[in-house]
Amino acid sequence: MDPFAEIEIDSTQLQTSSQKIALPSVEIIGGTADPVRRRFYDMRSMASDNPYTWNDARLFYKQAKFMEDFTDDYNGNAPFSMHYPCFQRMGYERLRTYFSWRTAARRGEFLPVSLSYVFLYVYELLACIGATSPAQALAGLVALRQYDELNDYLTSWIKDFHIYYHLPFDDFTSFNKNFYEENNLDSWNKISNYDIEKSKFFTANDENAKLLRDCFDAAISGISSLCEKKSRRLKDLFVLTGKQEIPWTPFRRALFHPWLNQTDRRVELGGEIFNCKNNEWTTLYAAPYAHNKALAAFIIKKAEACTRAETDFSPKISADPATLIKARTALHELGITIPEIESAIESAITGFFKEKNRVVVNVDIKALERIREESEEITDKLIVEEIIEEKTLGAKGAVSEANVSRAALPLQEGSDALTSDIDVWDEFARSLTEAEATALKMILENEGMSKIKAFADGEGLMLEILVDSINEKALDAIGDNILELSDIFEIYEDYRELISFRT
Repeated sequence: MDPFAEIEIDSTQLQTSSQKIALPSVEIIGGTADPVRRRFYDMRSMASDNPYTWNDARLFYKQAKFMEDFTDDYNGNAPFSMHYPCFQRMGYERLRTYFSWRTAARRGEFLPVSLSYVFLYVYELLACIGATSPAQALAGLVALRQYDELNDYLTSWIKDFHIYYHLPFDDFTSFNKNFYEENNLDSWNKISNYDIEKSKFFTANDENAKLLRDCFDAAISGISSLCEKKSRRLKDLFVLTGKQEIPWTPFRRALFHPWLNQTDRRVELGGEIFNCKNNEWTTLYAAPYAHNKALAAFIIKKAEACTRAETDFSPKISADPATLIKARTALHELGITIPEIESAIESAITGFFKEKNRVVVNVDIKALERIREESEEITDKLIVEEIIEEKTLGAKGAVSEANVSRAALPLQEGSDALTSDIDVWDEFARSLTEAEATALKMILENEGMSKIKAFADGEGLMLEILVDSINEKALDAIGDNILELSDIFEIYEDYRELISFRT
């Protein structure tokens, strides 16, 4: 006899096909019955009414409930690979490996183990096996998202879990989104034909990686806006939704027995509608398009191509629309074209860089006012000193009264005054830029603060800096400021006629 055999079947117990098959007797090894083996045997015996059925969801549920509180501390780690894993087809070492791993997992300790064991644990949690409430079972499912290989399944099953167990959806979107709902580069890259993690631009440095993620976010926003204009959703580019209700089974692709009676209700989640009546569920048909991987790849690559172009990164790349042959028909039915998607991405990324490179200048108005007051004080002191000095020199006959600073002399009305000051005012007029001259003329014509500010904005200039520049040039030419900015613009009355003459 095989020393690793768990049971021994007495051939005398086998009867004709028309009779029942007797349960095999338990083999006692070393003269002592193994209680663990006995527990496993009792679990398997639940299939005695149908010994040839091993992948039955109802049988799995019964066996899982029977083993719900069982714990183990087996030190072995038997490899295990099976599609739709179940207890009925697992040997002694694999069962001990699983229940020992499950014991640690329930404590929050996830030891290295074959993935089929993890799937088995998921099947138990979907049926709330080993959990005091659906909320606790859900927390266990969320903890398993650390296994990347499970995420595709868990995304769907966690959604079904909320529906089946009638849980609130307020926390659902935080951890259970499809790639087109998460709208981030890493999620899209998981289903894309184009692997961005192999891109020279993306892997060049952390700054490039962050930049491309930001540009991709902008691209998705651009496509979403395009979809809104067409009365569509971003999801519609990737999922075909029917108009007729069809039967819905929760936890598709899992070994799940619908053990809980369902109340009649209607559930709306993420644009999908689920109806339950008489313990039976229906939903609108929704299936992913076959072009999803190609379309996701095109959008990612187009976003990268635009980013490379904006940053002058070599070599340049391009996204080929020819890869979207399967997508053309579906997009056409939605009223959206591939060139429109390209244009939306290009415009969004161009706008992103324009905003990113925009220079923002913060001007402290109080500081400018203080600087101007200090400048005026210094100017007044210099004028007084110059007048005193020239009067002293004039008394000695060194300088004539005509050489006294023009800025110190009162301005006289009439053409004589205009003629005498013609040189300095010509110098001032020539020093003004076209924008400064236009702004000065608008102030003279009392255009109003809003129009003048709009003109300055159109020239890419801050109004306060434009005024200071005009005053600075006036100070150089005539030795004084000519403008005052408070709630409105004012030209000092002494200079208004002279400025009018020049403009």
